[in-house]
Amino acid sequence: MEGYTKSEEGGNIQKRPCLEEKRPLQLMVTSYSTHAVLGQGSFGKVMLVTCSNKSQPVAMKVISKAEDQRSIAKEVRILRMASGCPFLCHAHAAFQTKLAACIVMEYASGNSLKKFIKRTGKLKMDAITFYTAEIICGLQFLHANGIVHRDIKLGNILLTGEGHIKIADFGLAVEGMFAQKKVGGKAGTVKYMAPEVLRLRGYDAGADWWSLGIVICKMATGMTPFFEDGNSEKFISSVICDEPVFPKCLSAEIKDLLHKLLEKDPEKRLGFIGNIRAHPVFNYINWEQLERQEVPPPLCPAELTTQDNKYFQPPRMLMEEAGSDSSSEKSMELSYLNDSWKS
Repeated sequence: MEGYTKSEEGGNIQKRPCLEEKRPLQLMVTSYSTHAVLGQGSFGKVMLVTCSNKSQPVAMKVISKAEDQRSIAKEVRILRMASGCPFLCHAHAAFQTKLAACIVMEYASGNSLKKFIKRTGKLKMDAITFYTAEIICGLQFLHANGIVHRDIKLGNILLTGEGHIKIADFGLAVEGMFAQKKVGGKAGTVKYMAPEVLRLRGYDAGADWWSLGIVICKMATGMTPFFEDGNSEKFISSVICDEPVFPKCLSAEIKDLLHKLLEKDPEKRLGFIGNIRAHPVFNYINWEQLERQEVPPPLCPAELTTQDNKYFQPPRMLMEEAGSDSSSEKSMELSYLNDSWKS
């Protein structure tokens, strides 16, 4: 009898139809439409995309699976953990194609601080204080979870359309940095690297606080406080040996904060030790309200979302970059779908 088979007891039982298991819509590259290239580098590309069953644009990071797959998996883990902090970039989904790993993240429409400062010039003190305070919240959350970012710089500090910051790009981050554990290796961007990193010594979360000092200085002056003439060896020597030099126009309070963040000895560096939130620069910050994003940003979204036409270049087809989907090829344990992204 068609559609039936004999059971071991001798009776007939109806066969259940074989249903093809459907993958969630958001975990297929064909579910996304690509609109622009937001950034590209040796890691791959970051695309501005929309999902067919979602209205808001998102960013999709497309990384070749020829890269270190452990590093890709680590970045996805950190992005998942980052959902606990509003000042870190969050992941909506992660999946793979035959050739690439795809990470779908929040899209920060205000661009990066680097692009914003390049367009507007150095920032006023109220904006510097606000952005620094939100970065501090993000860094403290990372460090409390044993994560050192290792590439804090203006280009990795993004701005949302509402004017809040998002720390992004965890590709160089290290996990499990608890107690006295240190990591080695020259990782990050040279102009933001702490002396202990440049000297190839073991380092920890103190390196991120040094990088924050450089970020603040660039926000306030557009420059680093060390000798810079295009010669990388002289610059590295200046970071290791020289004291930072700041313009006279900076207030005594901001200079004091920078001196304490740019302390050569990481064991004495503010952030790693002491209560950075108690520094006089932040006297007017209500930290509880700030953490709830109840403090109005100093710059309005209209200022932040001005597009740079040179930055948004027409993208290549994502399918050409990522290859076609393959549910049978599972060389990486990558699939992830945030609960808030399922409906």
